[in-house]
Amino acid sequence: MKRYFFISITILLILVSLNSKAQYSVNIEIEGNKDSVMYLGHYYLKNTYALDTAYNKKGKFVFENKTKALDPGIYFFSNSSGKYCEFLVDKDKFFSLITKESDWVKNMKVKKSKDNEKYFEYLRGTSYFGEEANKINNLKGKIAEEEFNKRMESIRKSNDSIKENFIKDNPDHLLTKVLTATKNIIIPEPKTIYKEDNTVDSAAMQNERFDYYIHHYFDNIDLQHDGMLRTPEAVFFKTYNYYWDELMKYQTKDSIFSLAVHWIEKSRGTKSMFKFLVHDITERYLKSPYMGHDEIYIKMINKYYASGDATWMPPSAIDKEVARARKWENGMLMKTVPDLACPDTNDVIHNLYSLTAKYKILIFWSYDCGHCATEIPKIYNYYKKDKETFDVEVMAIHSGLDLKQWKEKIVKLKLDWLNVNGLVANYDWHEYFDIESTPVVFILDKDNRIIGKKIPADNIENYIKLYDEGKIKF
Repeated sequence: MKRYFFISITILLILVSLNSKAQYSVNIEIEGNKDSVMYLGHYYLKNTYALDTAYNKKGKFVFENKTKALDPGIYFFSNSSGKYCEFLVDKDKFFSLITKESDWVKNMKVKKSKDNEKYFEYLRGTSYFGEEANKINNLKGKIAEEEFNKRMESIRKSNDSIKENFIKDNPDHLLTKVLTATKNIIIPEPKTIYKEDNTVDSAAMQNERFDYYIHHYFDNIDLQHDGMLRTPEAVFFKTYNYYWDELMKYQTKDSIFSLAVHWIEKSRGTKSMFKFLVHDITERYLKSPYMGHDEIYIKMINKYYASGDATWMPPSAIDKEVARARKWENGMLMKTVPDLACPDTNDVIHNLYSLTAKYKILIFWSYDCGHCATEIPKIYNYYKKDKETFDVEVMAIHSGLDLKQWKEKIVKLKLDWLNVNGLVANYDWHEYFDIESTPVVFILDKDNRIIGKKIPADNIENYIKLYDEGKIKF
């Protein structure tokens, strides 16, 4: 019994010892510094975050934590006045940065971190050429322009040489990842494409260049390194954001999803990058205002959440996302809407399928909806103008509780299209289409397939015209 008790105590002491050991310790020593406090922070996407606080103990500031290690990235320490100095965290988690108040970077000495030794050596080199460039810049207008340009070009080449040599000599260094990430993608010239009349097809060749660009856009960014997330905005997030906000703006939904998977899979196996890409891309297309982008969200949920890849989310949260995606599938483009039957203002039942027009506008609205107050009259004006031209019918499903006010609103707005009470329906359309707010508008073809949605009232006329002309296809 005593032996087992002794073993248990020993194990307990070992666990306590392990728990008391710091997960990181960054010691800052600044000779001549009079600040009372120093802050530890890091970059993340487009923001900076405070992480820790240390107080001056004879010119020394110690940042450490016993429960959480520092994730890789670019960090900085700063004083209350905003003066700061960046450093790297990657493999080394226990090190010292020793400097002088006169110039934190120039005087920096590093202990127990080879990564930061090389980092500050690089900074001192580029800083020197920056100072030389300033000196030459002060001579502008005082020396011949040719001589000025020659000197500046020499400085630029020297600076570029430091950069390229560092990248070549330190391929696995976090700074190398950062420097490489800022390089532009070199687009190879495609083979000459000819039209049928044997003239060069410049437009087709430009499309080839653009296609290469979007398929190689992130080639210079190491998506296998979590530290890229914790870099200044210009290094990763600005580049990343431009891709999805601008370059993907006019791509098809299938192309966007294919490219999303292409880049996400390059990050698979990482702790943070994979999670970020999956979550961010999914959220972007959950909230996208563009028609059809909800299908990207649905595909993302099916591939990465329903499959079990999103291990960072609790099962209940995943189930909620999957359930929403299943509902959204009902409202996808070219999906057939089930026949909807509701009573009109006189309690006469009407069916969606009884409408035989070439185009049907399905509106879910409410008499007390603020946005409906502006959108419904616009849709009605279009209906009166083009219902004969394009053979359009409307079924307006009301979702409000007060039937008296609904009927009064119909009279006030002179809505002589088909008005029905959505509170009495042959199925729960709220649940089926996941409608949480109004108005929601679907444009259907004669076969009750969804051919348009998320279209502002002002754009419905042009949309149906373009679809009728065959200029919009799915």
